[in-house]
Amino acid sequence: MNKYLIVALMTILVACGGTKTEEKTAEVVNPGPDVSHHTAAITKVFDAHGGYDTWAGMNQLSYKIGEQTTLVELKSRYTRLESPEMTVGFDGEKVWVNPPSENADRQRMRYNLMFYFYAFPFVVGDPGITYEDMQPMELMGKTYNGVKVSYGDGVGDSPKDNYIIYSDPETNQMQWLMYTATFGGGEASDRYSLIRYDDWQTVNGVTIPKSIKWYQYKDGEVGDMRFERTFDEVAISEEVPAMENFTMPEGAQVAADPG
Repeated sequence: MNKYLIVALMTILVACGGTKTEEKTAEVVNPGPDVSHHTAAITKVFDAHGGYDTWAGMNQLSYKIGEQTTLVELKSRYTRLESPEMTVGFDGEKVWVNPPSENADRQRMRYNLMFYFYAFPFVVGDPGITYEDMQPMELMGKTYNGVKVSYGDGVGDSPKDNYIIYSDPETNQMQWLMYTATFGGGEASDRYSLIRYDDWQTVNGVTIPKSIKWYQYKDGEVGDMRFERTFDEVAISEEVPAMENFTMPEGAQVAADPG
């Protein structure tokens, strides 16, 4: 073969082998939680408790109240409550009770009730919630800033419920919660109950209660403390809990939907 032809062929092969096609790797961007509906007032409250972004980065919360242990997967709110008497779970569709109980149906509206109050203020950061600034209010001799929280139709189990967060005007930390409760049925109410939040702890960057206290409340006056719930062995983390915690076991009873 002509030596010039050989040199030409080798040049072509080297050129082809040395040419690399540039591959562009798509960059995956995590948009983070949807906070477009958050107002300035509610954002100040979230920030005083570690920030909504911090809360949104967590995947599980667990605590004990007395002998009952609660585990919640925070993104979809799968839930497991375990006590010596029974285990109650929510698998994303059904609330189940094991062993079966004649009071099982009550758990449909109660299984996440304490978690909901415990996870304030972050639990009212979800999409579909609206906020309204309220006039400052005096409670037990101190004036607090207020934000009213309400739900769009079809959001949550009890969209007719309303909440008002009252926060310290200097620290923006939540101090009181006024709420109405329909427990999934009936008409919206203008009769408020009252919880005090003044006992906080910071776990993994999130400030959550050590305890919460219910008070008597009527005609704008705060009465005596009715009862208190204390939360022990609190843990909150980015780790996703095993889904078998929430799977309904064989022989368990499905709680009926009150609607």
